[in-house]
Amino acid sequence: MIKFILLGFLNYQPMTGYDLKQTIDESTAHFWHAHHSQIYTTLRQMDQEGLVTSVQVPGEGLPDRRIYTITPAGKQALQTWLNQTQTEVSPIKEELLVRLFFSAQRDPQQVLTELRLQCELHREKLAAYRRIAEEMVNHHAQAIPSLQRDKHFWRLTLEMGMRYEEAYIAWLEDSIRKIEVL
Repeated sequence: MIKFILLGFLNYQPMTGYDLKQTIDESTAHFWHAHHSQIYTTLRQMDQEGLVTSVQVPGEGLPDRRIYTITPAGKQALQTWLNQTQTEVSPIKEELLVRLFFSAQRDPQQVLTELRLQCELHREKLAAYRRIAEEMVNHHAQAIPSLQRDKHFWRLTLEMGMRYEEAYIAWLEDSIRKIEVL
């Protein structure tokens, strides 16, 4: 997946690995994170596969930077991937659910403390998503006219994030109430 995220961002403009990490952290990391090492390893592989090219640019008083550019083959690979219909539901990997599944062995107060903390963390995440939504409306709306269509799709993913957090908070609150009466 990281390969297609990188190709997607490079399809907008050439970037360094650092720029890509920053861009991912501000956008797709909300639903698909990537570590620095993954990004650089994948960029090297994509360079070898001919999906991107790179040039090293000397840094003026700073370390040299390697700038990556998507190639026509990279654009084709991205388009082929985008045109494939996803036919399966993505599996959930949620550590809290695994912990809760086995929590009958734990002190109920300890479980409640953990769930309350998680509830607060998810409220913070929801608030962050709402701030991003506000910024999209107030700042990004006119910033780059050529990305108007992209912004609609970015907004759809943001709306899913907000709905996910709202549902997660509701589930946590309900779970807390049920455990309190055990």
